[in-house]
Amino acid sequence: MKRQSNTRTRRPHPRLRRTYEWILRFRGSPKQVARGMAIGVFVAFTPLQGFQMILAVILATVTSSNRAVAIAAVWITNPFTMLPIYLTTYRVGRFFVPASGPIDVKKRLLSVLMDENGEWLNVAQQMRELLALGTDILIPLFIGGVIVGLAAGGIAYFLTLVVIGRGRRYLRVHRKARSIEH
Repeated sequence: MKRQSNTRTRRPHPRLRRTYEWILRFRGSPKQVARGMAIGVFVAFTPLQGFQMILAVILATVTSSNRAVAIAAVWITNPFTMLPIYLTTYRVGRFFVPASGPIDVKKRLLSVLMDENGEWLNVAQQMRELLALGTDILIPLFIGGVIVGLAAGGIAYFLTLVVIGRGRRYLRVHRKARSIEH
């Protein structure tokens, strides 16, 4: 039995489409938007919660990148993703820095986010707890964060460049076609 091809194109969910079109309208060239995304993603993998948005704005300003995109991308690291991201970056960093002994990293990193009663810590408390981790955790965390951040930022740059470039071309062509019809 031969399968019939579906000639009707699938349309994305209206909310997803509006979000995509909102992203396409970010100010700046596709390269500026992509640099902003890369900067935000890179900074998101550094263990500098509380300072990530400030660092992203500074780096985006210095590199003439889109600051809004950089700030938005930093939110990859949020209270729900922080522990898996920091565990991953710690493990990558530990590959480059030899271990001095066994450490319960998951428990120690979780203490940066929550107190012993399960209550979320504020940013000042998180920074205090992060600094209290010691060099056995902080050094691999920073090294791993830079390595993973550079890789993820590079991927984000090229993906964003392609998506923004193609999306803006598509919108230009369709706007032109609509204006000719009317």
